[in-house]
Amino acid sequence: MNNIAPFRSRSEALKLSRALNEAHIANIVVNTPRNLGLSCGLSVVFNEAHYEKVRSIIAEKALSTSQGIYR
Repeated sequence: MNNIAPFRSRSEALKLSRALNEAHIANIVVNTPRNLGLSCGLSVVFNEAHYEKVRSIIAEKALSTSQGIYR
């Protein structure tokens, strides 16, 4: 199953994607789905097996516009 990490900042979504690529974690950047009820922006989709690693990267990189992680 995939998880999605939406961001209010396009640049921060891209920073996360680059960090995940460097950590060899497959991901894709998509437009944030409207059904999440969040503001426009980009989201990063990744496999839920990497949930903890992604959370730690978001904290480590201080990506403050993160809107959480959803299934």
